[in-house]
Amino acid sequence: MVLNNEFPEFAKNKRLLWIAREWARYAPELAEWTMEHLVNRRDVWSQYIIKNGEVSVVMLPIKERRKIGAEMITMRKLIRHYTGRAIPHLIGLHSISDHNTCKWFAVDVDLHDELVANADEVVHANTAAVFEWAQRLRDQGFDPLVMDSNGVGGFHIWVVFDKEYPLADTYDFADRLRSDWEELGLPRKPEIFPPKREVKPDDLPYGLRLPGRHHYRQHYTRIYNFDSDGENEWLEGGEAIEAILATRPAKLPRTKVRAQKKKAAEQKKPARKTEVTRKPRVCVDLDGVLAKYDGWDGFDSIGAPIPGALEFAKSLAEIADLVIFTSRCSHDLGVESDHPALTPAQMRIRVIEWLEANEFPFSDVYIGQGKPRVAAFIDDRAVTCRPQTDKESFADSLTAVRQILKRKSKLPPQ
Repeated sequence: MVLNNEFPEFAKNKRLLWIAREWARYAPELAEWTMEHLVNRRDVWSQYIIKNGEVSVVMLPIKERRKIGAEMITMRKLIRHYTGRAIPHLIGLHSISDHNTCKWFAVDVDLHDELVANADEVVHANTAAVFEWAQRLRDQGFDPLVMDSNGVGGFHIWVVFDKEYPLADTYDFADRLRSDWEELGLPRKPEIFPPKREVKPDDLPYGLRLPGRHHYRQHYTRIYNFDSDGENEWLEGGEAIEAILATRPAKLPRTKVRAQKKKAAEQKKPARKTEVTRKPRVCVDLDGVLAKYDGWDGFDSIGAPIPGALEFAKSLAEIADLVIFTSRCSHDLGVESDHPALTPAQMRIRVIEWLEANEFPFSDVYIGQGKPRVAAFIDDRAVTCRPQTDKESFADSLTAVRQILKRKSKLPPQ
């Protein structure tokens, strides 16, 4: 339960105090949803700070600590943001992954100073543009979240994708959406996220603040209710949060422009190769390598860390980014159980919580189909087979497989 003294600045405003309590109550659910749908990369984020009485934003962690993967976006950090008990707890997320893909895009139609001479005109233009663009998105099958971001005429439009899409395609789509901003009467071109079509390995554009508490106004995000019959148009508190959690991820449509640009890019020869500075990715199996595994015991049952596994993972993280793989996150486990099955995304959250609780370093938990693109795999059941370079490879692999199956009592001795 959230106590009154945890939000002293709202003590005299019962309505705002109720809204703050709602966001705090839903914080764990919002954190899970955010980790699944909004976190493009865990190694960097925007953090709000107060210095000399002024609120500003910085990128964390600093470059030196970022290189060693010392800090990450965790479930705890996301819960702390949505609970919103202090301004320095608030964060923003990057809209671009470290492999140039996007899980979402957003349009920021802002009004920072409501005291400007033509504020009424700006608010009117902002509102008209936001709902014009939102309707276009709805007509294309999207489920846009229209957010009243600051309570004085600033808005965010968020669109969540059903999977990761290439950065260039995402940027082009968002850029086309805002292209008629002048015709709609906006005083300036609105920002979009992702803010760039191309980024270099060390290029980290600014992030976008997550919904919830505002960083300097006494305001919480409101969500527009497209199903309103004229009343309750803007949802607040728990209703706004439920609308966020119910957002339907959408597919980025393929257009002729995208196809033409992709073909042109494939035909264009680069002048020189870009030097890649980030670490290679290594896939590490969870059960049997990091966690003890004595057979299937339910979706939520993950064994204790194997002695030495933490030290191994930390040493490996110094030379590579660790991608954790487990069949628990598979779309088809092939396991019959009396316990209700979790979705791959829900299981991914459980694995992340286990890794964080045991302080294992990792850059991602893979839930896709097939094998992730990595430099190497570390698995307790892996068998090496390189017939192109070793003519005995097939025979050696068969022997290794027989040994594994023999240990599992699946094959009689040969």
